[in-house]
Amino acid sequence: MIDADVEYTFHCYDHCPYGNRVAFLMDHFGIKYKKVVYGYGSGAIPSDCDGEGYQGDLNPRNLTGKKQLPVLEGPGVPTAPGAKGMAESLEICSFLIGRHELVVPCATDQSDRGFIAYLLDKKVMNPLTLTRLTKMPVPDWADPKDISYHFWKHKKKGDLLEFATGEEDAAAIDELNAKLVELSSMLKGKEPLSLNEWGWGMDDVLLLAWLRRLTCIKGVKFPEVVSTYMSGALGSK
Repeated sequence: MIDADVEYTFHCYDHCPYGNRVAFLMDHFGIKYKKVVYGYGSGAIPSDCDGEGYQGDLNPRNLTGKKQLPVLEGPGVPTAPGAKGMAESLEICSFLIGRHELVVPCATDQSDRGFIAYLLDKKVMNPLTLTRLTKMPVPDWADPKDISYHFWKHKKKGDLLEFATGEEDAAAIDELNAKLVELSSMLKGKEPLSLNEWGWGMDDVLLLAWLRRLTCIKGVKFPEVVSTYMSGALGSK
């Protein structure tokens, strides 16, 4: 590994699976970084979003000119003209893999695996998580405008914020728990567990980021093997 002593500054939202991809990768390989967490509404110009959002002291626009996170900042990090850091989670991961000579194989497009396709189904995951996420005690939601901007954004996109009835919600959680049992049989490898026989790789980086999102749901039951799989990655979050 090269540049072992480089320490990055990682700008992110705590709840965001895209930022968590990068954090999981850096944690797994012991790459040093300082984590800076932003309010979700900061950088959203109120006149552009029906009065929601604000210009906070920590403002992602100061990094790239856009309300866009995650962003990696540090010595040798390639940046666009005028930017202070590198955006886009997979580009950041690719840069880190190349610079630090990491071995992070990727087997396949995960969407062909049943459980992962289920995790990416917004018709289920949005109503299970979008409202619950805002109740988590993380800096993303420290200002009430963070939450109101979050709801404004997803309503504008046409996302379903929660199920219409408690019965629908409970049924979705039951289905999720059954799918987590299905995931148990997919996990392979040793020390640590992984999706592929040959060991931990990019498939795990992507999956773990979405699994962390499920921890906001009361009633979700992670089978022991899934909890073990998650524990190493989530222990530092």
